Amino acid sequence: MTAGTRTVAPGPAALARILEPCAPEEFLASSWGVRFLHVRGRAGRFARLMPWEKLSEILRRHRLDFPRLRLVRDGSPAPVSSYLRHVAGGRGRTSIPRLKPTELTKHLREGATLVLDAVDELHAPIEGLAEELELFFHEHVQVNLYAGWQTSRGFDLHWDDHDVFILQVTGRKKWSVYGMTRPHPLVADVERAEKPTGKPLWDGVLEDGDLLYIPRGWWHVAQPLAEPTLHLTVGVHNRTGLDLLRWLAERLRASETFRRDLPRTASPSARAAHAERLREELFAEFDAATLERFFAELDARAEPRARLNLPRDATPHTLPDSRHTLVRLVAPRPLEFKTAGGAVEFDALKRRWRFADEALVLLRPLAERRACTVAELCEEARGKLDERTVRAFVCELLTHGLVSLGDGDEG
Repeated sequence: MTAGTRTVAPGPAALARILEPCAPEEFLASSWGVRFLHVRGRAGRFARLMPWEKLSEILRRHRLDFPRLRLVRDGSPAPVSSYLRHVAGGRGRTSIPRLKPTELTKHLREGATLVLDAVDELHAPIEGLAEELELFFHEHVQVNLYAGWQTSRGFDLHWDDHDVFILQVTGRKKWSVYGMTRPHPLVADVERAEKPTGKPLWDGVLEDGDLLYIPRGWWHVAQPLAEPTLHLTVGVHNRTGLDLLRWLAERLRASETFRRDLPRTASPSARAAHAERLREELFAEFDAATLERFFAELDARAEPRARLNLPRDATPHTLPDSRHTLVRLVAPRPLEFKTAGGAVEFDALKRRWRFADEALVLLRPLAERRACTVAELCEEARGKLDERTVRAFVCELLTHGLVSLGDGDEG
């Protein structure tokens, strides 16, 4: 990446890549949250996200335990002890999972589906995709992996409590998609969502490079086709009105009226008066701007993904001499800058940050591109800040945990 190069904002670009050739605007207007979408894609376009050799390496090198790693067949889990053993470690105080490779592959040959949750924490290309989609949707994104070889389905007909993008990485898989039988069901619901009895809305085969979007609460089932198949499910965990009410309840802890005991033994008129005070304070808090305040606080309190670059991160008082060092913003949500009184402020990582307004010339490109080289930042600040000041500010951001460092070829 050369100095001064501008790139497309990461979040929208990531959504456009996985939806191609469907435009994100078209998807958001006609499908997001309301209907399924099947997109035919170029074969191999998702291959770099999880090659078979990388999956094999992850299984070899990581201490993966149930339920993160599991085998399922026709809706039933395989006994954990049949593919994992646990050995004592740390003078017997801990239990370390060890894979039984021969037994595991025997299960797979006989029709089991291999499930590996949160692979976005195990492979950088998938983590990068999840990070970019989190920037766009402003919600937590988790990516799970499913691999099969025979014709036995992994899971029975079911619905998920989050929206999913299914990326067919390699091979093929048959899918049946039904609608909701209960509008917007919850995991802990007051009423059960009954299984659909009619024909599916869509019955088809995902080919290598295809995408299938399924909204939360839509019933679906998948089945391998007697060939190696691997897909990723990108889950977007959106908030509901119940999350908003829980947030409001926490805010109302500041209210003396809501902290007060309810007047169970008082007269009917006193109880009615207390209820009216509660209602007035609740509705005073629940105004037209409540939703925007909720979203803003969620963004400000969002947890970043773990990102380390040792030994650099442990020596923040200096930067490498190379101008190609990559400075990567850690804050997991888009930043909103406010300038006043010669200062720039923004909320991120559970606190409010305040810097001299000269810093905006560096903060803005970092917020827009998420990663810039030292050379790019110096170019952005040309005529306003010298390189020594740029480097000192990057060191300050690094000390506060707002940025991490990497090599220029990461961009």
